[in-house]
Amino acid sequence: MRIFTTGISQESNSFNPLKSTYDDFVIYSGKEFRDTPGVAAIIEEGFDVAESIYARAVPGGTLRFDDFMRLVDEMLSPLMDGGAFDGVFLPMHGALDVEYIGSGETYVVSRVREIVGPEVPISVALDMHANNTYTLIGLCNIMYGYRTAPHIDVAETHVRAAKLLIRALREGVMPHTEIIRIPYIMPGENMMTESGMGKQIIDFLPSIESEPGVWCASYFVGMTWVDCPQNGAAVLVTGVGDLSGGMERARELAQFVWDNRGDFKYQGTALEPEAAVEFVKSHKSGGLVILSDSADNVTAGAAGDNALMLNMFLRHKISGVLIAAITDPRAVEECSRHGAGSRIDIVIGSAFDKDSETCTIQGATIKKLTLDLPGDKPASAVLSCNGIDILLFSKRKPVPDEDVLSEHGLSLRDYNILVVKQGYLTPRLKEAAKHEVLALTPGNCYQLVERINFKKMRRPMYPLDAAECIDPKRLFEQI
Repeated sequence: MRIFTTGISQESNSFNPLKSTYDDFVIYSGKEFRDTPGVAAIIEEGFDVAESIYARAVPGGTLRFDDFMRLVDEMLSPLMDGGAFDGVFLPMHGALDVEYIGSGETYVVSRVREIVGPEVPISVALDMHANNTYTLIGLCNIMYGYRTAPHIDVAETHVRAAKLLIRALREGVMPHTEIIRIPYIMPGENMMTESGMGKQIIDFLPSIESEPGVWCASYFVGMTWVDCPQNGAAVLVTGVGDLSGGMERARELAQFVWDNRGDFKYQGTALEPEAAVEFVKSHKSGGLVILSDSADNVTAGAAGDNALMLNMFLRHKISGVLIAAITDPRAVEECSRHGAGSRIDIVIGSAFDKDSETCTIQGATIKKLTLDLPGDKPASAVLSCNGIDILLFSKRKPVPDEDVLSEHGLSLRDYNILVVKQGYLTPRLKEAAKHEVLALTPGNCYQLVERINFKKMRRPMYPLDAAECIDPKRLFEQI
C-alpha cells in the first residue's frame, strides 16, 4: 500500500503586521523527511511512502499568499505525479493563516482531497492551538491534537495519527470526525496541562475514547491571536459508525469547560507590567527571576520587537538583567558596523510593528557580536547599559533555553533576572527559574483578550461578550 505524506506547520498571529514568507520555513526532504516521527512510523510498518517535504516555521504573522502557494506546489508535486495512493498523512498545525485565503490547512486538505478522491482516508495531526474549520473537519477522516502544553508530545501525536491511518487501511474502514464548538476563547497560557483545569480536560479524553466506535478524542483551546470565524475552544471526536456515545461524553466535557470558564487562569503569577517589575525587584536576591513579556511572545507569533520592558527596567534602575531577545535587524547591523567593544548611541525596537515601543540608549557598550551562526540562526549583538544586557537578534527567534544563550556567548549564571519574549515558560526555563512572573503587557499576544479588537470573530463569544448573550439552547454547535 502507498501512503502520501506531507506537512506544513506554522502558528500564525494575525495581529503581527510582519508577514511570514517562504524563507521563514525550514524544509525537510529526503532522509530528514523520512525521519520525521509520523513518516518513520509508517515506513516501519512496511508501507511505501511518497517522497515529499515537511515545511516548518517559527510562529509568525500571516503567511504571504504567493509564498504559501509556492510551498503548496512543492508539497503536492509527488501527489500530482505519483499515481494512486491508498492513504494520506498530514502533520500540520491548524492555525496557519494565509493572506486572502484564511486557513492554510483547509486549503491543503481541499487540494489533496480533490486529487485523491472521496475513498482515500486522510489523517491529520494538529497542535492543541488549532482553529479547525468545518470544511477541514468534513474532508479529514482522522484528526488528532496534542495533549500537552507546553507541547512535549509532538512526536507522539504524529505517530498516533499515523498509526490510526494504518488501522483504517488495514481494517478497510473510513473513519469520520465530528466537532462540538464552545463559544469561549482564552490564551493558551490558561490551558496548561500539568495541573489545574487543563489537566482535568485532558484526563477526561480517555472516557470519550472508551465509547463504542470512538478511535480518538481531542480538545482544542484554539489560537486566540488569529482573527478568524472558526476561533474558539472545541472538542473533536474521530471514529467509525455511530459516534453518539462519544459525542454525548464530548458534550459533557464542553459543558464542564463552559461551567468552569472563570477558573481558567495562568497557573503562576500574572501581573500588570508595573506590578510585574515590582515583583522582580522584590525577588531578585532570591535566585534567578524570569519575567515573560507575554504580549511580545515570539513563540506565539508576535513581532518580538517591543522595547517596553527594557524601558521599564531602565526607569526602575534595576541591574543584573538580561533581556533576551529584542528582534531588530537594523540595530544588529549598526552594532556590527561599529564592532565589539565600541560605545554607541542607538535606538532599539519597533523594527516591524509601529505600535511597539522604541528605546533610545546613549553610551551603550557593544559587549559581543555573533554574526556567522549556521543554518537559520540569527546574527546577534549584545549591548550593555546601566547593568542591563540586551540581546538583539537580526530575525525573530525564541530563546527557549540556555543553549540558545550560549550560542551567543551568554550564560544565566551571570544574571539575577532574565526577560524573555514568551508566554508560559518552556520546561527548561521553568526548571532554571527560582521565581517567575508573566507580565500582562499590551501587544500582538495580549493576554487580556477582551481588550483585543477582533473583527472577524464569531459572536457572541465569551469573554468578548457576556455569558448572558449566548443562547443556552445554541450553546454548543455540532457538526
